[in-house]
Amino acid sequence: MAKGRKIHRVPVQTARWAIIAVAVLCVAIIFRTWKETRQKEALMHENRKKIEARSKEIKATGAAIRNSDSMEFAEKVAREDLGMVKPREVIYVDKEKERAGETNEEDSR
Repeated sequence: MAKGRKIHRVPVQTARWAIIAVAVLCVAIIFRTWKETRQKEALMHENRKKIEARSKEIKATGAAIRNSDSMEFAEKVAREDLGMVKPREVIYVDKEKERAGETNEEDSR
């Protein structure tokens, strides 16, 4: 080796601190990535539940649309929404239930 060359070495203490700093940085990056992954998984799980609920609503709506041409559906709408009755059909009205309903409505006001 040539006599004129100087070899610069990093002190051992400085090298240890550099290794510790790099290790802490790596752990921080890994933890942050893990945390973001968990948040995204939770969001995906929530979105899947929403999709399943919407899918059920769509199926129910499709079934209602398919049944809308039936006579049973027409009768149900006529009775419930329009208040219609069949000829010679007798309707009984319970006055006690009406009175109880009126007092409950008045109490809630």
